[in-house]
Amino acid sequence: MVVRIGFLLIPRFSALGFLCAAEPLRVANRLAEEKLFEWTVFSEDGRPVAASNGMQVAADAPLGPEAALDSLIVVAGFEPLKQISSALPRLLRRLAARRIEIGALDTGAFVLAQARLVDQVPVTMHWEVCAAFAEAFPDLTPSTELFEDHGRIFTSAGGTASIDLMLHRIGRLHGPRLARRVAEQFIHSAIRLPGEPQRRRAPRDAPAGGRTLARLTAWMESVADRRVTPGELADLARRSPRHVERLFRRHYGWGPATHHRKLRLARARTLLRETALSIVDIADACGFESRSNFSRAYRAEFGIAPARDRVEP
Repeated sequence: MVVRIGFLLIPRFSALGFLCAAEPLRVANRLAEEKLFEWTVFSEDGRPVAASNGMQVAADAPLGPEAALDSLIVVAGFEPLKQISSALPRLLRRLAARRIEIGALDTGAFVLAQARLVDQVPVTMHWEVCAAFAEAFPDLTPSTELFEDHGRIFTSAGGTASIDLMLHRIGRLHGPRLARRVAEQFIHSAIRLPGEPQRRRAPRDAPAGGRTLARLTAWMESVADRRVTPGELADLARRSPRHVERLFRRHYGWGPATHHRKLRLARARTLLRETALSIVDIADACGFESRSNFSRAYRAEFGIAPARDRVEP
């Protein structure tokens, strides 16, 4: 039985994530010497869609409630909730009610959350937007897995993780041997499991300073909603504050306070571009005492005021 898959492209979608999901289907058909999968490219209105890299992709049809599909995958990229109509979440719920499997790549998880399709299952997305997702949907907890596959709902972090998601689904339907053969065609040496990290930290055999720095940096990223003190970092590193200061300056060229401010500002920029939170709320969510303090730091870091950065591409 041929599996019918739809790709719904949201303006500014990730071309890499889309191709990494679609190409394994083509290769699976070729290696099996039969049509195992067929796919249709949708947009909301049936018109071509521009990816984040400017590439235009033609849609085969507009997405409608009677689409003949087994699975629908929402492919998104930058600012997904600003790119969709108010009718799309309702349409996705209607499709899910027909027992069509609904998936998402990269920031497509935002669209599924807006449709209230992931209230009961873990949902993953690109690591860069996890903070924005948590702010936009405070009752949901984003997963950091490469992908989550729960049958009727599945999500991927995007990028090359889309290959692993599709290989996982190919293997489930047609056996691990075909999945491995497809992986070999992409010079994909190993099919990654969902629990593998999206980002690599310092390896176990790295110099002790590298492991300490990786641990400190990871922790600082996790508390980008407030300031941290030299004492907190020293306690975590089990070193003196002076040692931690030297470690950061040797590796980055600036101290830990500056590094953490850069992380907080990077988080703020993501929230600014990916959510509808006010600038005051974003400043507070990133540990700045006031809007004016935040705006000065933001302009110094990025060369543009927060209000202008929100409206300019």
